[in-house]
Amino acid sequence: MGEHERSASDHVSHIRTRDNLTQEGLARLLGVSFSTVNAWESGRSEPQARHRRRLEQLVAGQDAAESESVTILCVDDSPFDLENLAWFVRDAAEVLGVDVTVVTESDAMRALIALGRVRPKVAFIDVVMPGLDGLELADRWSEMPELAASTLVLVTAQRDEGIDLAARERGLHILDKPLTIGVVGAALRRAGLHTKDDPAA
Repeated sequence: MGEHERSASDHVSHIRTRDNLTQEGLARLLGVSFSTVNAWESGRSEPQARHRRRLEQLVAGQDAAESESVTILCVDDSPFDLENLAWFVRDAAEVLGVDVTVVTESDAMRALIALGRVRPKVAFIDVVMPGLDGLELADRWSEMPELAASTLVLVTAQRDEGIDLAARERGLHILDKPLTIGVVGAALRRAGLHTKDDPAA
């Protein structure tokens, strides 16, 4: 039976067993919610085409570094905002003609651990989070030489003069919530993610 004939449930089960991943871990890798992966594995739903392709890549043994996709990290402690951000990134990248792998994390400490592993091309980081906040994460980011070519973008619903000043001091862009696909797409373009024939680049 070919890879395209196998069900998403088979793919998820195979990947999790082979890579010793929980459903939550696979969800973070794919940039979807835990409930989405749970529904795929139980057979209650089937993934969209782009998620199906990513599952097939993982089954074939292609991780984010081996595939041609660009890794984007999204960090937000609000599950709703995190899922929206991930969808905007995927949709904007599709419009720009760029293949991306979106990795999501719900707090800055977990994101800090993920940074060295996934080495994202771009990271969208919520400013206000419990514990380590987005600005502190940005400072840690700047101390990691392997991320020198990466772009960090701050996201906030609580814009004020203090946050503006802190972002300027760090040379960072800030996006205001609620986000739109156009705003996220513009941030991706500024980070150099676009096709060579993109007239807006």
